[in-house]
Parts: sequence; structure tokens; C-alpha cells
Amino acid sequence: MSQTRKQNSIGFPPGLLGEAPLRMPVIGESDGWLAVEKPIGVGMREHPWDAGVADMDAALNKQLQAEKPELVKRGATLFGSAYYLDPAISGVALFAKTRDSLTELKNLVGSAELRYRFFFVTKARAAGGVCALVADAPLLPHNTKPKMIPSTAKGKKSTTEFKLMSESSSGWALWEATTTFLRPHQVRVHAAVQDLAVMGDMLYAGPEAPLLSELLPNKRTSGIKFPVLDGLALHLREVILPASGEGTAAVSLRAELPRHFRVMLQRMQLTLPKAQATVA
Repeated sequence: MSQTRKQNSIGFPPGLLGEAPLRMPVIGESDGWLAVEKPIGVGMREHPWDAGVADMDAALNKQLQAEKPELVKRGATLFGSAYYLDPAISGVALFAKTRDSLTELKNLVGSAELRYRFFFVTKARAAGGVCALVADAPLLPHNTKPKMIPSTAKGKKSTTEFKLMSESSSGWALWEATTTFLRPHQVRVHAAVQDLAVMGDMLYAGPEAPLLSELLPNKRTSGIKFPVLDGLALHLREVILPASGEGTAAVSLRAELPRHFRVMLQRMQLTLPKAQATVA
């Protein structure tokens, strides 16, 4: 993390969000909300599917009640997550800082006023395949497993748009997924329905990550027998908030790609368009 990003970040001591201390860069803030870059392995809020996983709602409020200066100075009276994001996914985490702003954010989320944009890696499709898809299978929580399933009879309306961004000769592809109403696991299950299951997503039959030896056949290193990525190859790159009033502009909150994600793309020879390669 650069010195500038480190200075404008929120810290969590050991034991609060895991054994190691964490610092999350702040990527946007207003009087009513705060947005940070969430790493993998951390939950945003308590959820029955994530038993035993520490969540940021609880961690932020615990530190606020303890009057931690870097939180108190932000004018927060409480912290509340705007939406649910799987602990396995990195990216933009948005929190209200007051009870009124939490109500406003929840209304925006419930009215599909936010736009979410994800990057993910999957197996490349056959030559000549389509470069854009729309998945609109209604989704329903499974009765016994921590997952969503398509159900035209009882599922709730869900729509995800997919766009191909890059393909490599090694047989992998980088896709973008966007939606305006984010249900739990929505991108993961919709990607699987479209035969684009996210790499590393065992819950939805995603492909296993390739070994470094498969991507770097001519290189001999001690790590050559390890997979190129451990976990989901899925990142919430951007959340767009609507304009708050006449004469104002929409707000784009963009989370930098984690280092392990950038290294993975490089080794898989997958490239981002120049406009997406860095945080604005």
C-alpha cells in the first residue's frame, strides 16, 4: 500500500477481523457514508451463510464505541453496511455513518439506484462465441445449502449483464458483470447459469485455478506447482451512486485490484482496457 493510501485508511487491530491487523484504504467519503476497499476473507455484515466470519459492521461499531480517533473524526454516530457482499469477494464496501444516511442508502439499494460492476476470470469460450450476455434467471436461496438456485416458480427477479473484456491463448477469459440490484451470490450463480462459472468457485462448479507450471512451462521456481490464485477470481471493482440532486453528478467508487488479482491477470496474459487498468 502506498504511503498516501495508508494515511487515508481505516485500521483494524489483531483479533477484530482476523488474527492479523488490517488497514483498508478509504476510496470515498461524504457526510453520510464511507467507502473502503474490502479484502477477501472479511464479511461486510452478519449473514447466516457466513457463520464464524468476522464482519465489518460489528468491527467498525466496536471501534467507534471505543472512540477510536480515526473513526470519531469522520463524524460517524454508527456504521451500517449498504449491501451484502460475500466474504470471498474483494472490492468496494460502502457504509452509512448515521442512522438517517443508513435509511437513505437502504432506500437507494432497494430501489435499484446503485450500479455494481465486477471483474472475474473464467474459462474462455469456443472461438466465435458471443461477447455480451444477459442473465435474468430468478433466484431463490437453497433450502439447506448456503447458496442460491435459479427458480422460475419461486425465485426473485434478478438481472446481470456480462461483457467479455479479454481472452488469452492459455484458455482463460476476463469478464465484466454489472447489475443494479445485488442479491447474495447473484454474479456467481448467474455466471454459472451462462456457462461462465467463476474460477475457483467450487460452490457453483467453477473451474479450478491453473497451476503456475501450466502458465509458465519454461520457468523453474519453488512455487511452480501452486495455483495461480487461491480463492475466487471475483472482485467488485466499482459501485456508482446516483446524483444526489439537481446540479450534482453521480459518484463512482472504485476499488483497486488486489495485488494477487493483478499478478494473476499478468500470468494468465489477460489485459484490462487502459481506462480500467488504474483507479481514477
